[in-house]
Amino acid sequence: MANQSLKTLTETLAGRLTERALPGELKDFGPSEVAQAAAFVAATAAHRSDGAPAIAIEPISADDTRRRMRLAIINDDMPFLVDSIAAAIGVQDIAVDRIIHPVVRTTRAPDGTLHAIDADGHGAGRPESMIYLEMERADARDRRGLIEDLTAVLADVRAAVTDWRAMQAALDDDIAMLPEGEGAALLQWFLNGHLTLLGHQIWHRDGSGRAALGIARNEHRVPILAAASRALAIEWFEAGNDSPLLLKSNLISTVHRAVPLDLVVVPVMEGTTV
Repeated sequence: MANQSLKTLTETLAGRLTERALPGELKDFGPSEVAQAAAFVAATAAHRSDGAPAIAIEPISADDTRRRMRLAIINDDMPFLVDSIAAAIGVQDIAVDRIIHPVVRTTRAPDGTLHAIDADGHGAGRPESMIYLEMERADARDRRGLIEDLTAVLADVRAAVTDWRAMQAALDDDIAMLPEGEGAALLQWFLNGHLTLLGHQIWHRDGSGRAALGIARNEHRVPILAAASRALAIEWFEAGNDSPLLLKSNLISTVHRAVPLDLVVVPVMEGTTV
C-alpha cells in the first residue's frame, strides 16, 4: 500500500469504521458523526509504538443535553480486547453508549508512523483493532486514570495472548507431576479448553517467584496470591492433602471478564520438600 496522507487515512477509515457494527451501534451515527469519529481514530492511530497501544480520550462537543466523551484505542488485533476494555470502563462506573470495532490492515514505518490503511480488507499489512467508544463524560483526572488503567489492562491482554501456548505447555507439565487420578484428570479437562489460561508462575517458599507467564509477568496493585495464602497452601500439601488446590484470588481479572481469578495450585516437589 502506498503512503497515505492523514486526510486519505481518515477517508479510508470512515469507509471501514462501521462495517462490522451492530445496527444498535449505528443509532444517531450518521455520515457527519462517522466522519468525526474517523478523524479522531485516524489521528490516534497516526503513531503507535510496536507492541504498545495508542489511546486517546476527548470530550464530544455538546450537541445534545448529554455530556459525553469519546475514546479511541489502537492495538494489534488479538482476542479479549473489547470485553476487557468494556470491563475496565465498567469498573469506573462509566456508562458506554457506543462501541465500534473495525479490524483493518495497516502498514507502518519502523518508528510506528501510520503509512496506509487497507481500503477493502484484502490487502497487505498487519491487522490492527481500531476501537471507538462513546461514553458518559468524566473529568480530566478520571480520564487520565482511565487511560492508565486501560494501558495496564491491554498489557495483561497482550501477555495472556502472547504466552498462551507456553501456559498450555506449563499446565501439561503440571499434570505430569501429579499421580494418576481425579486431580490430574481435572487439570487435563482444563487443558482441553475448559479454562481460559491467563497466567502461570512457580512460587518458592521464600516468597520469590520464577517462570512467570501471562499476566503473572506484570505488576498488579493486588497480588495474584498473597504471601500468607502461599504459606497456607504449602501447609495444605505438607499435610498430605490432594492436589490441585482450587482457590479464588483477591485480584479481579483484567482480561475478558472482571471477576476474581480462579487459581489452580499444585505442589512442586524437590525431594520431599514442597
